[in-house]
Amino acid sequence: MKKKSIVLGLAIALAAANGSFAQQNSAMTNSGTTGMVGKESKAEFDRLNKKGAADVAAIRPTSAKLSSADQSLMMEVAKGGMKQLEMSKVAVQKASNEAVRQLAQAEVQEQTGLSAKLKEIAQAKGITLPATPDAEVQAAVSRLQAVSGMAFDRMYVTESGVKGHEKLDSVMSKVKSTATDANLKSVAQVAHPLVKNHLKVSRDIMTKMSDGNTGSR
Repeated sequence: MKKKSIVLGLAIALAAANGSFAQQNSAMTNSGTTGMVGKESKAEFDRLNKKGAADVAAIRPTSAKLSSADQSLMMEVAKGGMKQLEMSKVAVQKASNEAVRQLAQAEVQEQTGLSAKLKEIAQAKGITLPATPDAEVQAAVSRLQAVSGMAFDRMYVTESGVKGHEKLDSVMSKVKSTATDANLKSVAQVAHPLVKNHLKVSRDIMTKMSDGNTGSR
């Protein structure tokens, strides 16, 4: 009888240990998919990014010719997006702060999709957009590559996250208010909310880093 009690006790202890391990494992798994990006939940951040990408992809290019003013606006959007894309590619690899890395990854996805759509629209209208970064973009990327650690995170969030999105915010507002081409206005209409969200998240991340909440990996 005593032997049976010992065996039963061991079985109960083992079951409890397995249950505890399962809970810990679940928590570890969930930690990779939950959390915050700035002051926004990772789930909401991902949802908005996916919606923005889908809205951009849904735009159907037309062959209507662009005015010279609209061509200049399209070039501004393309150039600003390319700078964001190239800087963010570096940040995905070098960021030490997890929220910064997540912001950079979202930016790469956003600008890749936006660039592809702009090229599709440009081709339909007989326009050629820049295929490679210009000297200004190359210089910005070189400055970013020259630093590392927290200095890198701060530079990326400052230059791309905040200043880059402030510039895109201004450009998108100008496109929405002055462009006459329907495709160009649609791009601004669907991409602008995501630009504003990334700007807000970037400012939140900068505030957290300034407060000493590094979130380093």
